[in-house]
Amino acid sequence: MRFSEEDIAKVKEATDLPALIRPHADLRQKGRDLWACCPFHKEKTPSFKVDPDTGFWHCFGCGEGGDAFGFVMRTEGMSFPEAVGFLADKANIEIRKDPRAAAAAGQRQRLYAICADTADFYMNYLHKSTDHSASAARDYLSRRGFGSAVALQWKLGFAPGNQALVQYLRMRKHRDDDMILANVAIRKGRELRDRFYQRIIFPIADIQGRTIAFGGRVIIDKEPKYLNSSETPLFHKRRNLYGIDQAKPSMHEHRLVLVTEGYTDVIALHKAGHSYSVATLGTALTAQHVKMLSRTVNRIVYVFDGDEAGMRAADRAAQHIDRSLSPEFASSPVRLDVVCLPRGADPADLMESDEGQQQFTQMLETSTPLIEFAINRRLEKWDLSRPEERQRALNDSLDVIVPLKGTMLASHYAQQIADRLSSSGGDISEKQVLDVLEQARDRTAIGDDDAAEQSRPETGDKSVRVIKDAESVSSLSATELIERELLALMIVSSGARNYVLESQKRTPFSHPMYLAAYEQMTRLTDAERSHVDITARLDDVIPGVAQLASAYYFEDTGENTRALADSLLFRLRESALERKIRLIRSDLQKGDSAKALLEELARVSHELHQIRAQRFQ
Repeated sequence: MRFSEEDIAKVKEATDLPALIRPHADLRQKGRDLWACCPFHKEKTPSFKVDPDTGFWHCFGCGEGGDAFGFVMRTEGMSFPEAVGFLADKANIEIRKDPRAAAAAGQRQRLYAICADTADFYMNYLHKSTDHSASAARDYLSRRGFGSAVALQWKLGFAPGNQALVQYLRMRKHRDDDMILANVAIRKGRELRDRFYQRIIFPIADIQGRTIAFGGRVIIDKEPKYLNSSETPLFHKRRNLYGIDQAKPSMHEHRLVLVTEGYTDVIALHKAGHSYSVATLGTALTAQHVKMLSRTVNRIVYVFDGDEAGMRAADRAAQHIDRSLSPEFASSPVRLDVVCLPRGADPADLMESDEGQQQFTQMLETSTPLIEFAINRRLEKWDLSRPEERQRALNDSLDVIVPLKGTMLASHYAQQIADRLSSSGGDISEKQVLDVLEQARDRTAIGDDDAAEQSRPETGDKSVRVIKDAESVSSLSATELIERELLALMIVSSGARNYVLESQKRTPFSHPMYLAAYEQMTRLTDAERSHVDITARLDDVIPGVAQLASAYYFEDTGENTRALADSLLFRLRESALERKIRLIRSDLQKGDSAKALLEELARVSHELHQIRAQRFQ
């Protein structure tokens, strides 16, 4: 939903920042400020400062800082709208909602209630039913080392089927349509039937611990072995992770998360002491997952099974390699590592013995950086003793680091590639590798559904834009990439073009070439502005403007392209404010005038929250 500036200010004023922070840090009074060891990184000397007067906190050790909303986002892994709602609930403040938002919120509350009642029904059936199938489920879990205490901790259950759940939910006064929407029931002809039948049930919770979906596993030979909830208004497999609610405290403490591929893997790892473990839900780890996890941790370790399917999943993980992994392009870069288990083993198997647990701990300690792993996988495909295959190996391995062009990491791994190829009989230098890298094209062509999904703006609009046959853009900054896409949209969509020109009091562009193109558009007549193909008018300003326009495919027009233009404009404003915050934090690290900088940081952070309040809904 969209929040008014007045509501955000009201929530912030009602929030006691020290009280909010105290459960996470031992605050001690020093003058008018409060100090503690930072809850976001390990330290022995307090460098985490809370200023109750300004409502701002800052760590001089790791550079993190913000207001109450930022602290909740950081500790709870929430988005800005979720943080506002969370603090509003704590302060008993009712945020005004438009009728459509109120209706959607009411529906979500009904679905939460259905999921909670469903989880209770399944859990009680597993533990209390004398039915033969429930007994067999208890025996199976016991054999896996998941006794009643573990089953209760994870709210494991059993689904008997035969409309038992539907009848129970009707007794609880839930609507049939809501049961279907929550995907706990399906309609067969005129009958409403249970979605899950004769399966052990693993409830899936969101980061706040609310049940939002279910996974079911058969205990007899039957396909599919696992059956998961379909996507619902509450559950999105690309954003949610199994176990995230239980892993959150330990993730926060250790700044580490292990990402596995199965429910039982997570439970077994937690039971063995690795309580910072989560699992994906029928999809590879996505950019949304990485973004959410990086709010809490600075190291993500992918744990893959040693079979071919696990290796393919590990290869897919390389899609998350980008410039944000390099220290100079992120204030708090997240480290992505890989652990590949022995062939035929999964984490749950290893946790069954002391020897397996020790082996797993050693593998964690010697995990391989994702970039290095991906490069090695590429190099291993070729016979490096043959000159022609060395060249192919070079091109193949460089594909991994193309998104890092111009970074310190790119230079580091270029040297590794050069050393590896030279040790196999070649004669190639780091400079030669970097020269080839500069000529390489970025992997910007998006063809699969996952990538297309990642290209959608987060505001929820349905306009899809896909980069196709684009020139290499890896050397551009994040701001330049957004400006580039906005200009391309304005070129191909007269609706978006008119919307931006009419809604912006000043140019949204800073790149000289894009700025010149924008100014050229402002000089067009009304008739010319509405003409779809204006590339001829801009060709003198941007050489190859037609190629830029054709580099993106915008699926829709009208409202959707205007919504996308809105999203890009918001992102540009966010990017500028985030850049300001990074510069202020850098000055704080240098020991410059702390009070003035903290006040400036508070002001810019507040402005950023205002922008996000308008953007998210």
